Amino acid sequence: MMRLISFILIILVLASCKKNDDNRILGTDPEVANGCDTGFYPNWETSRYVLPYPVGQSYTIGLSHCSGFPHIEGEPDQFAIDFVMNVGTLVVASRKGTIMYVEESANDFEPTDNVVVLRDEDGRFLHYRHLTNNGALVEVGQFVERGDPIGYSGASGNASYPHLHFVATGFDDWPEYTTSYPVTFGNTSSNPKSLIQFETYEALPY
Repeated sequence: MMRLISFILIILVLASCKKNDDNRILGTDPEVANGCDTGFYPNWETSRYVLPYPVGQSYTIGLSHCSGFPHIEGEPDQFAIDFVMNVGTLVVASRKGTIMYVEESANDFEPTDNVVVLRDEDGRFLHYRHLTNNGALVEVGQFVERGDPIGYSGASGNASYPHLHFVATGFDDWPEYTTSYPVTFGNTSSNPKSLIQFETYEALPY
């Protein structure tokens, strides 16, 4: 029941937000929603990361960097990003790399978290979490290119509403992690401090 209430609340929040001409949603607190004060943000214009969904699609951001618990400074998910997606939405690789870990046995809204972990070219581990049951489209040891299918989003694990939880972590920091790192994306609109809470971002060609 609490998960259902949480899901209804976030839908109401997103529905009540007003957008101005530059697609920025009004009514958010920039002190909370506009990235973290700490951490080095790579230049988004030269970033090799792409959004974790196919070109031409657009999704809205729930929690992002330093935008609310558990995405707060000093916590493992400080630099995590939640993409609001219906269960069964296709998720793609943000970088090329090797699949290191796959868990897909849990059902949506159950405690176990379905996750795919990809080790990218720089040695970072990219976590795609809260996938749906049997939602992985890759296997451990498989090499993927940017934009290759990873799996289908869901609401498994500690997810109060359907979304993709995306986070980059350090060397050998998987399948669980203690520290996250800021990521910017090169195939969307300006994001110098990464993606902003309640904004909607279109995946552009790359």
